[in-house]
Amino acid sequence: MTTADREHVAAWFTRFALNEGAESERYADWATWIAADEDMCDRIAELPRAKRQPILVLTAIRFAGVPLRHSSLIQDDVVARWPQIVDVITAHSTQTNDPRRSSLVLAGLQHVHGPIALIEVGASAGFGLMLDRYVYRWSMPGRAWRHTPDSGNTSVVLSCEVSGWGANPPRIPEIVWREGIDLSPLDVTNSADRDWLEALVWPEQTDRLDIIRGAADVVVRERPSLVHGDALADLPAAVERARAAAPDATIVVSSPAVLVYLDPQARLEFAERCAELGVVWISVDGRDVFPDLAEAARAVGLSGDYFLTVDGQPVASVDPLGRSMTVVNSWGLTPRQMDLLEFERVHWGTTPRKESLVRSVWNLALVRYYQTVYAIMESDAARRYDPVLTRHFDDVRAQRGQRRIGGRTPSL
Repeated sequence: MTTADREHVAAWFTRFALNEGAESERYADWATWIAADEDMCDRIAELPRAKRQPILVLTAIRFAGVPLRHSSLIQDDVVARWPQIVDVITAHSTQTNDPRRSSLVLAGLQHVHGPIALIEVGASAGFGLMLDRYVYRWSMPGRAWRHTPDSGNTSVVLSCEVSGWGANPPRIPEIVWREGIDLSPLDVTNSADRDWLEALVWPEQTDRLDIIRGAADVVVRERPSLVHGDALADLPAAVERARAAAPDATIVVSSPAVLVYLDPQARLEFAERCAELGVVWISVDGRDVFPDLAEAARAVGLSGDYFLTVDGQPVASVDPLGRSMTVVNSWGLTPRQMDLLEFERVHWGTTPRKESLVRSVWNLALVRYYQTVYAIMESDAARRYDPVLTRHFDDVRAQRGQRRIGGRTPSL
């Protein structure tokens, strides 16, 4: 262990406290304490680098029985239980694979038609393999979409705020084959594995805990195939199994928030492997996971820290836990322009509540709203996207112009 190792740990825990950890008051407090405590940094620096991840260390501290108290009240407990904490860290990894990311993968699957053979790397307990078994509730400006699976037998409701989505609701894929690959897959019928999955949920995230438990029940009922394997080395064999089992299906490889755990060269090799195997590759990654990802996102009008990609091309900026996403389209409309068009489609015409709805959703006066929508409707992009809607809008505006000429000026 070197001074550089200690400083690396301190910097890592500081970043965590200021960024991801901001969602958990308790974990932010613990991470801040660890970053400032040389003894704790030295202890963590003695671990292999892959085992120094803040969320893994913090979860292990909690899993070892340290109470959820302020950091000033647990320091002696942590030191006393450190050997047990190290055992937990050594035996486990961060394997949450949050089911809420299924909303993001579902958006990526809109680029795939026909039956799907789904392979997920870093599958953990297999929650992401069951994406067609969940309830989805997507909120868009002034409108909403909800899907309940045909079975209706699930308590898992995945909510997502979506910007830039067109008129058509997402297609729920027909998944005819599912397999998960993980270095150490978790079995939710095993109480120890299930306890670890629940411990990975941050202390204040009670809603997330309910989703994890509901998804675990779905996996117990459906029992998708989960195999021990390496994301890079064992992917070809998984693809071969999928092709044999479902020869008419499109093979989709999903890697939601997983590749960050590979070294940079392995990530590039994984992307190349997916291309060589002829699969559709859907991924959720941070902007720095691939060298050109941030620039590719800017080129299609996306900003943010995490992106949904299809075959390496960014199609949405996302919250990494699937709570929100902003998608791009091929028509040349910005996400806001798409939202305005679809809002007008849903709330067409002048209604008693239109003005208040426009103010609440867009923070615009009604006249300014219509000026904005007129400008979008006149664009070539809008006419390509929906020529019928734009033509109808032109007709209405022309009729209003004729009435004005006739001496009557109708309200907007």
